[in-house]
Amino acid sequence: MYDPSSPFAQIRAPGAEPKTAFALKRLRRAVIECELRPDAECSEPELAKRFGLGRAAVRTALTTLAAEGLVAVEPRRGWRVAPVTGALIGDVIRARKAIEPGLAELRLPPDVATRLIAMTRMGAALQGREDRQALVTLRATDRQILDQLAAQAGGLVGGWLDQAWNQADRVTAFFDLAGRHHRPIGREPLVAALAAGNTEAAQREIAAAIASFQDFATDALFTLSSSLDVAGSARRQRQTRPAARAARPDRPQQQGDIT
Repeated sequence: MYDPSSPFAQIRAPGAEPKTAFALKRLRRAVIECELRPDAECSEPELAKRFGLGRAAVRTALTTLAAEGLVAVEPRRGWRVAPVTGALIGDVIRARKAIEPGLAELRLPPDVATRLIAMTRMGAALQGREDRQALVTLRATDRQILDQLAAQAGGLVGGWLDQAWNQADRVTAFFDLAGRHHRPIGREPLVAALAAGNTEAAQREIAAAIASFQDFATDALFTLSSSLDVAGSARRQRQTRPAARAARPDRPQQQGDIT
């Protein structure tokens, strides 16, 4: 997601951010970064307490996140974070292949091109580093570049791109939990192609970036497929334990049983 603390962020007028906007930004980031784990159950009071937010702001934020496909309402239970599944990964890849190539048609204003070139140089400086903080900063810089391009696209396309990239970022964060880390490719050739108006070269770079994500996600999906159902398995175990105990009432409770 776009980082407002970045030195490349647009300057905003001073003043307090509306509570609903802050709540939406905070909860969206928590879902995308898997701070709220995929398939986890959550309630409005729990989220309000955990993140120091108002109940009304949390409810409004969750409604928006549900429309974005990041959470879903659970009748009489609260809310559930959308799971990361093979189907979701496939949808993200298809969405990116359908929408992103249109960015190759962009014509960047000189000031935007200059800003993006500076950002790609920052990313290039991080590409050779293996430490975790460098990877985090590289991803943040890459997303800021993409957000600038989405802003140039504008309208519905900009919104669709934002949602597709949010889901892609969530997939990446999910596999981070299992020790598989995606490193985005450099964006210097893409920005150079857009700045020069070279549509064909820009399309190649966009396709290469999507292919890099697809190769990573596919490999991680097949090698770590069991991790995709960890939350679901735990939930099913919780649901079946009471029934199992009821079927064996004579079994004494053992130390370590979950009650």
